[in-house]
Amino acid sequence: MKRIEAIISEDKLDAVFDALLKLDLGGFTYSRVSGRGKRPRPMVPTGRSGRLESTYNINADIFVVVPDDRVNQVIDAITDNASTGLSGEGKVFVSNIEDSVDVGTKKHGNSSL
Repeated sequence: MKRIEAIISEDKLDAVFDALLKLDLGGFTYSRVSGRGKRPRPMVPTGRSGRLESTYNINADIFVVVPDDRVNQVIDAITDNASTGLSGEGKVFVSNIEDSVDVGTKKHGNSSL
């Protein structure tokens, strides 16, 4: 099993969610995160008609655990829907998972997904 974690622009979240739902993965998790990378930061209002560059970008951090044979499908779904072809639009990380356990059924491994 592999854990796939993707940090993407928050405005691409709905498109990525739709693509992941079509893969019938069983579930995925996301959280709102902020950070700095190569992508230009947005201009934010400061009051009295002023604007400053934000200190950070608002992103989404998505993670899903899948069987090894589904990794490329998930990565393609994320990158195809989160990318406009520019550098700094996010990252996808893949790591090994030793085991997973479904809390309700107590099933282990791929059957817990």
